[in-house]
Formats: sequence, C-alpha cells, structure tokens
Amino acid sequence: MKRILSKMLNTKPDISTIKEHKWVLNTVMIIGGILIGAGVADCVRSFNEVNLDQLARGLTIFSAGVTICVLVDNTKAQKATNKIHQETQVQLKNVEKQLEAILHSQQLTEQQIQEIRERALR
Repeated sequence: MKRILSKMLNTKPDISTIKEHKWVLNTVMIIGGILIGAGVADCVRSFNEVNLDQLARGLTIFSAGVTICVLVDNTKAQKATNKIHQETQVQLKNVEKQLEAILHSQQLTEQQIQEIRERALR
C-alpha cells in the first residue's frame, strides 16, 4: 500500500491518475474514518471508566485518522489544481501563438503599406 501511495503521489499530475488510483484514495480515506471512529469510541469509553491513558490513546487515534483524511483530501485538491494549471498553460500557449500570428500579419501589412507609399512617390 505504501508503494502504491508513494508511486501515485510522485507521478505526473493528471486527473486520470486520480481516477486510476481512486480506489487507493478511497481505501485510505476509509481507514482514516475507521481511525476517527475508533478514537471517538476510545474517548467515550474512557469517560465511563475515568481513564486518562485511554482518553489520550483515543485522542491520538482520532488525530491520526483526521490527519489521514486531510492528507488524502489535499492530495485530491492538489491533483485537480495541477490539472487546471496545465490547462491554463495550454490556453496561454494558444493565445501566444495567435498573438504572434497577428503580429506577423501586422508586420506584413506595414511592409505592403510601405511598398505602396514608395510606389506612389515614384
């Protein structure tokens, strides 16, 4: 599981990567949820017995589950942000090409105007 997660996190940012490894993220999220539930249950049991060690253990388990869920959520958000960034870069390159074409066309037009003026002066 650790290899799959590290491989998934180190691959190129692409939305298809998330879809391919969606089951991994969902499994890790479920594990985080189970840890959250186990931590809460441990805390509740510690109130009945007034056991501070059990309360501390429950809080630790709870915080581990929350940490896992936050990391998975951040991973999904980062992948989506990277995809948006790539799409924006592609759009900017297209706009740059269009602007270069317009500039080239404008330069050709200016050359033609200059030639017309030179012919008119002759």
